[in-house]
This record gives sequence, structure tokens and C-alpha cells, in this order.
Amino acid sequence: MTVIELAATVMGRNAPPPVQRYLLQRHQQAGVRILLNNAIEHVVDGEKVELTLQSGETLQADVVIYGIGISANEQLAREANLDTANGIVIDEACRTCDPAIFAGGDVAITRLDNGALHRCESWENANNQAQIAAAAMLGLPLPLLPPPWFWSDQYSDNLQFIGDMRGDDWLCRGNPETQKAIWFNLQNGVLIGAVTLNQGREIRPIRKWIQSGKTFDAKLLIDENIALKSL
Repeated sequence: MTVIELAATVMGRNAPPPVQRYLLQRHQQAGVRILLNNAIEHVVDGEKVELTLQSGETLQADVVIYGIGISANEQLAREANLDTANGIVIDEACRTCDPAIFAGGDVAITRLDNGALHRCESWENANNQAQIAAAAMLGLPLPLLPPPWFWSDQYSDNLQFIGDMRGDDWLCRGNPETQKAIWFNLQNGVLIGAVTLNQGREIRPIRKWIQSGKTFDAKLLIDENIALKSL
């Protein structure tokens, strides 16, 4: 099997750097050839599919699966004169630049307090934003909802992603080479995101910690001699 990836890494939009490196190695160890920073330039169909890559290499394939991702449909939003940026721009209450129009889910992109734009492509986030938008429409306090969460099963590995995946300074508890680890994303000592590798039972307390803005001593958090539930 050969994977052709346009980006410089795997799962670049959804996973932090250490998890990207782990997954790349995991697939390569399973015999998958991964071509990064590459793309398909030309396709010829026949008894076998012939692919000419951006790098100049030619591949012969029995089956080609082409994952193109998503492109937000902004047509209706533009017709309504709403702000768009590869998605309908909303605030944290799911309100667009028109205070009478709300949006949510994968088609929406949130403008954060620092002005940056962020899209969270997660089924749970879509559900959460529906509740937020409904509360805002009714003039009610915005609900305190759990952080975004999704999972991916790859080979025998179960990876669960929760909270904010942005940032490069991640801590690791455990050893990924044993296929058991947890990566933590701390921001000024506050836990804002995590990824578990075959440690799904730990998601429940991690979710509570992220939601409550709990602070941690990094050394204690990664010490496997200390049970997470005791922190």
C-alpha cells in the first residue's frame, strides 16, 4: 500500500506533532509506504491505474482511494452578506456578523479572542454548537459543554483526542513504543488537550480536568508511579 500525502506530515490538522510522528512510524512499520509533500499530477485508467506524481514518480495501482477532504459551502452565507473565510465566521456564541443569523458544525469557523480563526471538525462539536446557538437565540446563559472529542482506530491502536490539539509543547506519559501512552497539552500549567493511546479509560477524568481548567505540575502528570486519578 502507498499513501500519497500533500502535506509535510500525517494528520496535520487533527493531531499534535508527537502523535503525527508516532502514527507515521506505526504505518511504516506495517509496510505502508507514505509519500509526504507529494500529489497526483496525472491519472491513466486501464487494466491497472497509472499515477504520475508531482515528484515525477510513476505508480501502478489496482485500486485508488482518493480522499479530498471538505470545502465549506459558503454560497448562502455570501448571499446573506456574512463574513466567510473557508467557512462561515462565527463568535463563541455561534453568532455571525449578522446578530440574527447563527451557524455551527463543520461549515462554521470560530473567530477566537485573539482574532485567529479555528474550525473544529468533530461530530461532538457540531452537537455542542447546536446547544450553544439555541441558548444564544433564547438569550440564555451559554451552556458549559465538554471539550471536543473524537477517536481513531488504526491497526490494534485506539487513539482518543480531546480538547485543544494546537501547540507544539506536548508532554508524554508512558512510552509510545509499548503502544500505551498519553500526551498532554498544558498551557501555563492548565490542561487544555490530550491524546490517549490505548488508554481510553483515562478519558473520563481528563475530560473533567479540561472542562474545569485544572492546573498540573508537569513532572507529576507524566510520572507513571502516580495514578492519574490521585492528581
